[in-house]
Amino acid sequence: MAKTLKDLLLALLNATLILLALCLFLGWKLAQSVENIRAGFAENLQVVAPLKDQAQGIRGELAALRSDLDAIRSQGGVADSATAQKLNATLQRLDGLEDRMATAQERLAGLAEKPEDLIDFAITTTADTVTDRVLMVRGCEPAS
Repeated sequence: MAKTLKDLLLALLNATLILLALCLFLGWKLAQSVENIRAGFAENLQVVAPLKDQAQGIRGELAALRSDLDAIRSQGGVADSATAQKLNATLQRLDGLEDRMATAQERLAGLAEKPEDLIDFAITTTADTVTDRVLMVRGCEPAS
């Protein structure tokens, strides 16, 4: 009886140590993955910063183009009403482009200043993908 209890305790200790070793290994792999993800985000943020500067440059060029078109219209360089209408339509399109460029620049600035939003999105996307794959392995299909 004592030998059986001793063997059971020894088996319990071995199983506990094996589980502990497995948990440590998985924790180590998780830490490596997190470090790789962090390095990837750092590289991506270095790509975002020049895009923000380029967007600022494009907005400057659009503003210069607007001032040139306004100067043509105000100097009487428009010969007829059809040309004036085209010029006005072009100025309206230019307004739309400037608004879209401003929105894009704000989003790029937000990504550069708050990378945690990008990290949250990546984690959410990864969790959703893993959940879908686990459900597929189990034979369950998520409701569409």
